[in-house]
Amino acid sequence: MASIDKRGNVWRARVRIQGFKDKTRSFDTKDEAKDWAQRIEQQLLAGVDTVPDLTAELTLAEALDKYGEEVSPKKKGAPQELRRIRAWQRREVANLKLSLVTPAHLNEFKVEREEEDEVADNTIRLDLMVISALFNKAKTAWGMPYLSNPVAGVELPSTSKSRDRRLNEIEAARFESQLSKHSSELFQLIVRFALNTAARRGEILRLKRSDVNLKRRHVIFRDTKNGENRVVPLSKNAFTAVEHALKMGDDEFAFPMGASTLYRHWRDVLEDARIDDFRFHDLRHEATSQLFERGLTTMEVQKITGHKTLAMLLRYTQMNVDHVVKRLDATEDGDRPNSSLTVTQLKKSPMADDSAEPLASNVVPFPRRRA
Repeated sequence: MASIDKRGNVWRARVRIQGFKDKTRSFDTKDEAKDWAQRIEQQLLAGVDTVPDLTAELTLAEALDKYGEEVSPKKKGAPQELRRIRAWQRREVANLKLSLVTPAHLNEFKVEREEEDEVADNTIRLDLMVISALFNKAKTAWGMPYLSNPVAGVELPSTSKSRDRRLNEIEAARFESQLSKHSSELFQLIVRFALNTAARRGEILRLKRSDVNLKRRHVIFRDTKNGENRVVPLSKNAFTAVEHALKMGDDEFAFPMGASTLYRHWRDVLEDARIDDFRFHDLRHEATSQLFERGLTTMEVQKITGHKTLAMLLRYTQMNVDHVVKRLDATEDGDRPNSSLTVTQLKKSPMADDSAEPLASNVVPFPRRRA
């Protein structure tokens, strides 16, 4: 049956029912201990055992290790998830047994993260979703059906709105000045290549020398975010950047630089240029917008950026208003915009055929936008 005793400042409840292991749990107050003991006693008498054996149960840190070894490697975003796992393991809550992790612990985490500088809502949401996925896995595959998912009791931050950050003319001039003076020539080439291809950071750093075709002026990004390979034609500036990088050494990769080193250089340039809230991934937005502003068709832009749907492509497009006004004026004056290709013309366009020579083009580092 149930017994309640006090040890120091803690009240301990113990339930003994024949056929079941003894159940014990400690509480701050006697009433909490009595309520728990009565509830567990009723469950056991009904033949239902929902109380974990805390001596054998994994801590959150141990469960994160298990999850990181068994589940994360099968995911596309494994490196990012493993970084989140390591961050969780450094927190005090990671020392708790899984069944003792409550929504209150995770709400405290959420508040702490919200108070940190430059932490996006979606970052916090993804941090919490790792814990949610872990608990679901533990319930269904690790023999812990009694667990309740504590994330269910947390109001998750909403998904981030699409960013529309582009540098204005003054910022662009400062950025270009500091980039040109930066000590790492390889980093300069990476930024210029990103601005001319709309490629993601991971795609650029994983690009192998063997996937660069200088003769036909295209590169192949393999195993991209959507799981497919992508053949991307190179503008003159993109071609120059990758050609120069290849001549700098004989590494397996076209741009041999680690992600942490790249981000360190990126922060240095932004700090020297006095620019806030501009991320490396914003270069993809910038490049995509420039492609449209130069008059390429939607299909041609998709060929370069790899966006699967028009909706996703438009999320990455923030066209310069002044540019749109000029094109409207040109249309009213009877001129035909460069991007108005017919279906027949598009079929004949080199951009529409992987085996043909790509269109030659130049992209300036940044558009001239007013402050």
